[in-house]
Amino acid sequence: MTRSPSWFAAELWHRGRPLRTLRRDKTSRLDGWPIGRRRKLLFAVLLSITLLPVATFAQARDLVVYGEPTLEKALKAVGVLWQARTGTRVNVFVAPTDLSLAQIERGARCDLIFALAGAATDEAARDKTIHADSITRALRNSLVLVGNEPAAPPGTGTTLADFGKLIGGKRLAIANPDRDVAGAQALDLLRKIGIIVGDNNNETVTVAESSAGVLSLLSTNKARLGIVYATDATSGFKLALPLPALERAPIDYIVARARDPEADTQPFMAFLKSPEAKTAFKSAGLIPLDDQDPMRKNPAGRRR
Repeated sequence: MTRSPSWFAAELWHRGRPLRTLRRDKTSRLDGWPIGRRRKLLFAVLLSITLLPVATFAQARDLVVYGEPTLEKALKAVGVLWQARTGTRVNVFVAPTDLSLAQIERGARCDLIFALAGAATDEAARDKTIHADSITRALRNSLVLVGNEPAAPPGTGTTLADFGKLIGGKRLAIANPDRDVAGAQALDLLRKIGIIVGDNNNETVTVAESSAGVLSLLSTNKARLGIVYATDATSGFKLALPLPALERAPIDYIVARARDPEADTQPFMAFLKSPEAKTAFKSAGLIPLDDQDPMRKNPAGRRR
């Protein structure tokens, strides 16, 4: 049950009344505290409680947004646009979807979440960790083969055999397939071209903790090629080649209102469909999904 500030003030006052009836002498002490000082302390507490709604209102004007790590650049860019338009700051915190949902479940403040579409978000909707009626399939990511050395890209209609030739003999880094969608889909593609990850005789594939870890291996020349999200491939690599879609499920993200938002999220969610926001998402390597997109109509039941 939520108590009002006036209830807390009255409760503290009544609990403080015995201090006045025990002894009348201002210099008297109770539990080591002078009665006069106890009254001043009580007054300070009451004053702070009456000011609490003002502070809460000021903090509630900011938006708190959770998102996947690979969306950080895009979400911060859109947040800057929103603040310039409305004066409302957007605080972006990134973590894998399952960890972000766990934080919301524990009561951490979150107004909106950009999460991977799939089983975890379906369950969160059923558990009312996020509002099911607010779920919108908003963005799509893809995978890219990147490298620090230029290479002649294959012609149009790139095939698996073309990728096999590009990768052959070079050390390749992928994300952990057990923890990262990019790693899982990269693993599937490598198997289709005959490269077995985890084979003790295969020293050409290095597994990093995440897509960000792949970028780290490339920056330190511990790998020559890497498979990462398109959102991670905007750093000026000399080679950046989109992977063929094949039969892989698209990497989609939903946006949804968290269980107990402290700010009005509807204006920001509407802004996500504006030309300015779409341009920012595209610049970050994402594809904004329109309301007419058929993949948005049935977000449930797809494995991630």
